[in-house]
Amino acid sequence: MLSHTEEIKSKLDVIDVLQEYIKLTPAGKNFKALCPFHQEKTPSFMVSPERQSWHCFGCSEGGDIFTFVMKMEGIEFIEALKLLAKKAGVQLKPQDPKILNRKNRLLDINELAKKFYAYLLKKSPAAESCRAYLRERKVSEQPISEFELGYAPNSWDKTTSFLESKGYKQDEILASGLIVKKDGGGRCYDRFRNRLMFPINNLHGQTVGFSARALDKSDSAKYINSPQTDIYNKSEILYGLDKAKNSIRQKNSVILVEGQMDLISAHSAGDKNSVATSGTALTETQIRILKRYSDNLLLAFDSDLAGQNAVKKGIDLAITLGMNIKVIQLQSGGDPDECIKNSPQDWLNAIKNAEPVLEYYFQQALKSFSIEDISGKKKIVKSLLPIIKKMPDLVEQNYYLKKLSQIVEVEEEILRETIKKDSKNESRRQAIKSESKKTVVKKGRDLQIAEEMAALLFKFPGIFSAVDFDLKILADEKIADFCQRLSDFYKDEQQNFSADEFVNILKQEDGALFNLSQSFLLLAEKDFLDFNLKQAEKQAAKNLRELKKSYILKQKVKIEKKIKEADKNNNEDLINKLSLRFEELNKEFFKLGG
Repeated sequence: MLSHTEEIKSKLDVIDVLQEYIKLTPAGKNFKALCPFHQEKTPSFMVSPERQSWHCFGCSEGGDIFTFVMKMEGIEFIEALKLLAKKAGVQLKPQDPKILNRKNRLLDINELAKKFYAYLLKKSPAAESCRAYLRERKVSEQPISEFELGYAPNSWDKTTSFLESKGYKQDEILASGLIVKKDGGGRCYDRFRNRLMFPINNLHGQTVGFSARALDKSDSAKYINSPQTDIYNKSEILYGLDKAKNSIRQKNSVILVEGQMDLISAHSAGDKNSVATSGTALTETQIRILKRYSDNLLLAFDSDLAGQNAVKKGIDLAITLGMNIKVIQLQSGGDPDECIKNSPQDWLNAIKNAEPVLEYYFQQALKSFSIEDISGKKKIVKSLLPIIKKMPDLVEQNYYLKKLSQIVEVEEEILRETIKKDSKNESRRQAIKSESKKTVVKKGRDLQIAEEMAALLFKFPGIFSAVDFDLKILADEKIADFCQRLSDFYKDEQQNFSADEFVNILKQEDGALFNLSQSFLLLAEKDFLDFNLKQAEKQAAKNLRELKKSYILKQKVKIEKKIKEADKNNNEDLINKLSLRFEELNKEFFKLGG
């Protein structure tokens, strides 16, 4: 009988799981990507569908779907197990105490509350005002069911009582954000009362919080949301992304709207690639998550973008991160929900005619400030230049600098000089930002070459017959062990060599060398995919020269230390012997081109 782990792996493909987080591109029979665990410009991250594994040759991280999800989500194995089990449709035993940790208890509480609210919306007479509101907003049964909308009863303790009846303690319900403790301690009461409930899901479709719209017009807060909890990080979540991510990838674009009703209407209109903010500014984390699926962002907010500082900050971040941003302008005014309900064709036309965000900002600046006087021109420059400066694409940046120069009748060079004045502050900001990023200790050149050598030998074992070298020159003992095992196997099975058979032997006999074999196979596919044996032999000879030179230099350093020690002890015979060896190494070194 398969274990939970094996059953999940048998039902989930590593490519499908990883594509939810990063962009993968084909590389022979494997896939490659920019590593999500360290900063890099050239892809070092390789994924093998055949072996259902991944490895980064830049930071040395690697593993299977479980280790990847654990690192990306910052969770423990049990949490990754439960998350992937849901994706795979594998039923875990709920009574297993290992699974019932704090975060999973909170997820279970939110899931139960969602079903409770959905049941009340559908069945409770008290929810008639909520159903009437949805009819008034022209929300049909299909989206109500798809987005699992619900109704929070107009009561101080019904949600609490329901969850307690299911075995959850008050402190757990409090930690979920569904109840609030009265000032000064004491009793708790339900956070959401007499409200239309929108469950907020994480990327994997798990309910982590709620957004709730007031049904009573006298209520002072139109919307209230769940607070930050152990499972709900507001800076990471985008409403509807769990449902939109596949469509975003297929259409290679994402439509960003401002609220839940806009999002539901957009999906009902067929734009399944839509997501929504939930009363918060667009964060860098959210932008980076969207960028996993597409670089193309269409904004459909219902008010003046240029006047919204929070929105503008998010747009500036998206520009800096290289997103291609367009603005959807609704000719009839109002918000996307209103536009879609009144004229679906207007909505489609607005998407089709969306224009680049810089063009939008230029329009807004020219509407707001006069170009007839120097004061207005200065305000236009002040408004637009900081945005242009953030553009990473120099072609686009030059285009908009030229356009701004022509509008305000100021030479481009003056605008460029204005940008340069802020360079010191910008450098300081980048330095502070970089300190918060993960520091990756770069591998030594010797280790990189040793890994390359092992990968070459594994892909082209015929190199063993063409070159001769002492394995002790390899910079890593484990790599040397691997190459020795491979050499012995090749000599025994030269005519019938099978890499798969060699891997199977390692899997049974040496787990560490087996893991190395997986990374070397990926490295070979990454760097030597198109090599033939002659090219591989040439590369191996080059690598050997570097490895030998490095080995000789290390030996010389050791001998120098021994000579100094012998000199202290007045051991002339040893000094002479070591000096002769030192000279021999020098000759070898210069023969190699040192």
